[in-house]
Amino acid sequence: MIDLKSFSFLSTLPTRELEKLKRVCRFQKYTSGTRVIIEKEAIEDLIIVVEGQLAVIKTYGERKTTLFNLDPGDAYGEVEILNGTPALATLIGYQEFHLMFIPKEAVLRLIGLCPGFAKEARDLYSRRASQLLEEGEPRTMEARVVTFFNVKGGAGKSVISSNVATMLARFWKKKVVLLDLNLAFGDQAILLGLPTDKHIHKLLEETGPLKLSSIERQLTQHSSGLKVLLPPPLPELAEAISPDLVDRIIEALKPHYDFIIIDTHNQLTEMELRIFDCSSLIMLVMTMELTFIKNTKLLLDLLIRSKIPRDKIKVVLNRAFKSMGLEPAKVEKSLRYAISHFIPSEGNIVVPSVNQGIPFVLSKSSDGTAILLAMRKLCASLTGEEIEKGTWNMFSLLKEVFGI
Repeated sequence: MIDLKSFSFLSTLPTRELEKLKRVCRFQKYTSGTRVIIEKEAIEDLIIVVEGQLAVIKTYGERKTTLFNLDPGDAYGEVEILNGTPALATLIGYQEFHLMFIPKEAVLRLIGLCPGFAKEARDLYSRRASQLLEEGEPRTMEARVVTFFNVKGGAGKSVISSNVATMLARFWKKKVVLLDLNLAFGDQAILLGLPTDKHIHKLLEETGPLKLSSIERQLTQHSSGLKVLLPPPLPELAEAISPDLVDRIIEALKPHYDFIIIDTHNQLTEMELRIFDCSSLIMLVMTMELTFIKNTKLLLDLLIRSKIPRDKIKVVLNRAFKSMGLEPAKVEKSLRYAISHFIPSEGNIVVPSVNQGIPFVLSKSSDGTAILLAMRKLCASLTGEEIEKGTWNMFSLLKEVFGI
């Protein structure tokens, strides 16, 4: 039985309304590559993703552009329902996926009846309407700022962020900069095998407005094509780096890169909150330990209370394997939040790569492994790439990882 309260879009609804929804909504599973909504056709339902991932693709003349992706827990259809228009985009599933359909009459009734639900719909509409309703070719986009965060050390946040950044630069040929903003004890230099002579602290020597050329002089080049801004060489120098400086660095880099990947300190200070504000996505990395589950739930609740949009927050479950004694569905139920990405436990691949200072996505030992498949899937979701039918099958990956 699916708990409707676990979907963030429905979380404000009272129990009696959730019970009514159960009687009118429907659920359906699809195979990879299925188009569930086709642009310009009538749309009769609001869709919520239960499992899998979908691309939202809009046509501009002869060109098709992926606007964004839908992960588990995300909703689609609010713009069309509130505007009374046909479908403004095509939805295609990346892998085997499972959807929930809520009739638009029920959606409109809930908007009029429940202020909390109306606010969720209004917030989602305001973030997407201009993009979906725009008729001409979309304007040149600035970099997507993707921040990796967790609530305590040991989740593998830095390893995942370095490998995602490397993969996007090497295999997707994207222009990527990685900011190591764990300012006192950052590990990216070790993980990527980089010299430490260039770093963020040297930017304090700049006078006047911070220029792109000044920042790029302090970026260290990795063999993959990735550029990295390293933290100060000594922990005591970290305090000199202000949130304002970090804001100016990010704003200066945005127009010139495809992705800005940020590795953070695992505490919530003004610095992290400012980074969250300017991020396109916040990837909360956790493991299946109960302490991580408890702290991640507290963090999710805090971020939502802080008015950070729900569809901006993605949960990444690292070192996922069944012997931990917890099923992913139970973790999701405890979090009351969907897990968007599963990274399996492959210590025999990851640990040597860390010790050698070589990202495991570049290592031949990872070829054909579940962890490489999971990382490719995560990167594909960030790029908005439309995957060929049958390429991604998350259920097969889960069966391999969890033995289900």
